[in-house]
Amino acid sequence: MDSRGVSDTLGFVFVFALVLSTVGLTFTFGYSGLKDTRDFERLNNAERAFDVMGDNFDDIVRRGAPSRATEVKVADAQLGLEDATTVNVTVTNTSGVKQNVQYDIQPVVYEAGGGRIVYSNGAVFREDPGGAVVIRHAEFVLRQERVLLPVVNTRGGGGTESIGGTTTVLVRATSPDGQRQSFGFDIARTEPQSEVMVNVTSPRPAVWERELSRYDDADCDIDGNTVSCTVSNPERVYVQETLIGITFE
Repeated sequence: MDSRGVSDTLGFVFVFALVLSTVGLTFTFGYSGLKDTRDFERLNNAERAFDVMGDNFDDIVRRGAPSRATEVKVADAQLGLEDATTVNVTVTNTSGVKQNVQYDIQPVVYEAGGGRIVYSNGAVFREDPGGAVVIRHAEFVLRQERVLLPVVNTRGGGGTESIGGTTTVLVRATSPDGQRQSFGFDIARTEPQSEVMVNVTSPRPAVWERELSRYDDADCDIDGNTVSCTVSNPERVYVQETLIGITFE
């Protein structure tokens, strides 16, 4: 009888230990899986919001709209402006005379769970620890018959430049009087050019290299954080900047 009681007790202990270990494993790996799924869905939602935001910015750039606003859900994530990405454009004519302009652009970034959605100069990128992909192409055109470089110069418009927590944020984009500016490049309008060089310096040179080298006439390479693309003997060159102030409400 005592032997049977001991056996029943040991059996209960073993079953109880098995249940505890099963619950522990389920909690550990199940929670991790749920967290990964949640982060994935948050980035999916942010990706869709940034695509809408890109269209709204296009209304300012292409149609001269004075302002646009986009709702972005920030669920245990961070939304803000990143340190500047530099776009440098140099035009060289057939006599070797150069003209140069440079823009320092602050990308809009949504960050959650190690992933990021980034709006930078018309393009939208999705990043995770494994790399980055292009979600929305920039409006750059790098062809011999035409080099078109519309610069969407996003920057802080006053107030906070980063917001987190669990809320819905209104990303308001404003361009003073629908402001557009074209700079320099008299030689690009009056004389034949031998080449145009576009340099983009950013924390994500590899994805910018893929974005710019999709044009066969662009010869691109990477040096550190800078992508340099050259178009030889372009027929026409257009560079235009639209200044857009970003505020989070």
